[in-house]
Amino acid sequence: MKRIALFALLIAVLSGVGCDNELDLVSDWKEIPVVYGFLSRGDTAQYIRVEKAFLDPKTSAYVIAKNPDSLYFPNAIVQLEDLTSGSKVTLTRVDGTLEGYPRAPGVFATAPNFLYKIKTDEAMIFTDREYRILVSDEAGRLITSSKTKVVGDYTFTFSSPPDKITFLYDNSINIGWRSNENTAYFYDVAMRIHVQETETGGSGPVEKVLTWPIEKNILRGNSKNINTYLAGVSFYQFMRSHLEVKSNVSRKFLYMEIQVDAGGKAIYDFLSVGKANSGITGAEYIPSYSNIDNGFGLFSSRYFLVGKNFTLSTQSLDSLKQGIYTKDLNF
Repeated sequence: MKRIALFALLIAVLSGVGCDNELDLVSDWKEIPVVYGFLSRGDTAQYIRVEKAFLDPKTSAYVIAKNPDSLYFPNAIVQLEDLTSGSKVTLTRVDGTLEGYPRAPGVFATAPNFLYKIKTDEAMIFTDREYRILVSDEAGRLITSSKTKVVGDYTFTFSSPPDKITFLYDNSINIGWRSNENTAYFYDVAMRIHVQETETGGSGPVEKVLTWPIEKNILRGNSKNINTYLAGVSFYQFMRSHLEVKSNVSRKFLYMEIQVDAGGKAIYDFLSVGKANSGITGAEYIPSYSNIDNGFGLFSSRYFLVGKNFTLSTQSLDSLKQGIYTKDLNF
């Protein structure tokens, strides 16, 4: 699995909040590097976006953003260094659109859509080791750098929920996992519920996937065992609120997946800065979090764990069919 959508969101945020009275981007025509990426041992390839930001006192920033020459360093050299072994690997510049990751339309030019890529098995990324991203110009002069440790593997610990889950109206289920690595700082938990719908007179069954964000920003603390609890009744309430009552549609529950995403501290800090300064009681402006030397951006690590093919017990299937929240959904 390869992920880039969140990176595009982060760069949009960073570009929107990266100026204040103490940073003069116009002075001396200094180009500001913008770098972002997450190392993930669970992905088949690692992608890093490297761009530049500056202001022209005579030209609108919206005009500049549409010019690819204004967004990219022409001959940047991007390397990943293992700070334990000292070994370095060089990433290859690719077009993200051709890789299956087109840039969302908006302020910035969408073509070309340059990213720097290396396959995970070539990068030799190890759990808990620290890595540094190095961006240099064609003469080998360092433009910017950043460091992160790598989030490692973790495993589910529950015997409950078992392969067949029972959601009771007056009870909770426990979702637990164990992490023997030391880099993960926080976790997000979600369920993906697969449902088959068949419409009377339609062309046939259609599978629908409902994504249920159960809990976000679960801090790890000092424990290697982490748990979250889910009220059984909330499953039926979620199904009722996310499926439309249709008399001509019959439904069948297929299976569920449980996903736990882990992130490094830099990701948590980035999200916390934006959250703490938003809303009616927020700051006058939203400061940008960055861990990129002499630039803007975010370089960190993440990992994900997916439990597949969970089904419902007979008792829960009966409640889904006849219960007070879901009886009109035609399961």
